[in-house]
Amino acid sequence: MEIKHLRYFIQVAETLSFNRAAERLNSSQPVVTRVIAQLEHSIGAKLFERTTRRVALTAAGLVLLSEARPLIIYVESVQRNVRHAVAKRSNRFTVGTTPIGMQTVTPVFLRHFNQIYPDAQLEVRELPSQAQIEALLSAEIDLGFILNTVSHPALSSRILRRERMRLAVPDDHPYAHAAANHLKVPLTAFAGDCFIIPSKQAHPAVYEEVIKACDVAGFRPQLKECAENQTCMGLARAGLGVFFFPGKQTDLSDKGLVVLDIVDPVPIIEVAAAWRTDDPSAFLMTFLERSWEDDPLQDHSVI
Repeated sequence: MEIKHLRYFIQVAETLSFNRAAERLNSSQPVVTRVIAQLEHSIGAKLFERTTRRVALTAAGLVLLSEARPLIIYVESVQRNVRHAVAKRSNRFTVGTTPIGMQTVTPVFLRHFNQIYPDAQLEVRELPSQAQIEALLSAEIDLGFILNTVSHPALSSRILRRERMRLAVPDDHPYAHAAANHLKVPLTAFAGDCFIIPSKQAHPAVYEEVIKACDVAGFRPQLKECAENQTCMGLARAGLGVFFFPGKQTDLSDKGLVVLDIVDPVPIIEVAAAWRTDDPSAFLMTFLERSWEDDPLQDHSVI
């Protein structure tokens, strides 16, 4: 049994839904199901009664829930206190960010932070959103720039920016000319293309936003998932599909791609800051109090 297993179990037990638990955890339903199965195997007892319509705790599940909640609170408190003690001695502040964060809000924060604390040891780690949430809970990082807000009783979050997703198409695509003419193309125009997107496991927020936009537009896309953006771009350049990405990467002409703005609807990704709600760090307090007021993030939050 691992602490991660208990965290996943508590979310399923509180929501009585594997899908809603996955949303809270910024994970996917198959991953949550697999973690619960591992936990049940390690305990040797069934924790949930599951049908197609409902999820309910078993007697063993009720006992585990009553024991797991205080255990998780205690473990997180120990981890947090140890990390704070280390950070206090080393004058260190650790920030997590996604690649999209590095294209948008993270550099602004880093510049602002260095102006206020020029002698601080600032560490930046590039991590997927879910890995950042787990790192915040274990006090491995102090602040995370994640995709979408987080729903966890120990964490707080705030949207900093909403990023329009764009489409990269091969330069010989029938709609490639729209970029030169500054035209926006309806999403339905690409219903016959294969959509190349970051994998759901690595970037669930991007994956789910694309699917939601296609549902609104009235079609179900053919999908090809990639773990890395460079792979996605390579597949698009090879003519195997069109590549969805958030951010401001507007010139890919040297890679044989053209970037298009799409409408009806426009998939939107939210970039948010996340932190531990009870974190007393002076560094973090300065960020929360001042980063919305000066050059920082708020002025750049429009699409």
